[in-house]
Amino acid sequence: MNEIQVILLGIILLAGSVAFFFFTDLVPKQITSTEMNVIVSLGVGVLIFVVDKRQSHYLDEIIQAQHKMTQEIHKMLTEEIRLIHEMRRENNKGDDHGTNVR
Repeated sequence: MNEIQVILLGIILLAGSVAFFFFTDLVPKQITSTEMNVIVSLGVGVLIFVVDKRQSHYLDEIIQAQHKMTQEIHKMLTEEIRLIHEMRRENNKGDDHGTNVR
């Protein structure tokens, strides 16, 4: 099940339970603020956990893509440096024989 579907299911169940307990007298008339704080904290904690898991996966994909791109750039730069050294050797070789005309 998708994380978004889990969150939506949780919200629907929460709204359904609130409506059920509002219309029935199964819950005490007075809920202390401490109990409400615990309920809200648990709900927010679960939401943060699910969203964090999703973001962690997304960030991992971004990091992998950047790593691959960095490796490709490194290969290109290494090849350019090799070509520059080769051209420099050819130039120095031409200067030594006097065939290089300026």
